[in-house]
Amino acid sequence: MAQFFSRMWERAQGKLDVLRICDKVFEELAVMNTAKNAKLLDISSLHIATLMVYNSINKQLVGPHKDPPCMQVISYKMESYRAVKPEGITQQEFRELIMEWVKKDLRLVLANKAVVAILAAPLLAVSAKNAGRQVPRMRDTVDKVPTPLLFVVFSAGLMLLQDVGAGKQ
Repeated sequence: MAQFFSRMWERAQGKLDVLRICDKVFEELAVMNTAKNAKLLDISSLHIATLMVYNSINKQLVGPHKDPPCMQVISYKMESYRAVKPEGITQQEFRELIMEWVKKDLRLVLANKAVVAILAAPLLAVSAKNAGRQVPRMRDTVDKVPTPLLFVVFSAGLMLLQDVGAGKQ
């Protein structure tokens, strides 16, 4: 059960979208290393890969434009990787690096989703309750359901529904 809630929390923050984007960019730019029998991203391609990831993030995630790290930060990372692994970096290392840079922006994504859900939920709950009162057989049942409960249900539903569109791309 904890894994389920952890997965939902990561999805609400947009982490799963970022990881999916990282995998797609890595597959596009990585080359097969015959010595290690694995796909590796060339260190010199790290800047291009980072820009591609941020471009996709800005297209798919809600909220303000997310700026990629400056060239100095990327070149510092490139030099540190060259010192340790001159042949290239693995997919897991690329994911960790991008998640390190994107971490502060993901809080804004979650906050924007929450604001939309919190602002829209009361309107939807009251509208749904009024529409339910118009149906004669549902009137008594609708009156028994407290409106604050509907607020919570619509808020949670809106938080989850905002991810449906991004997941299909």
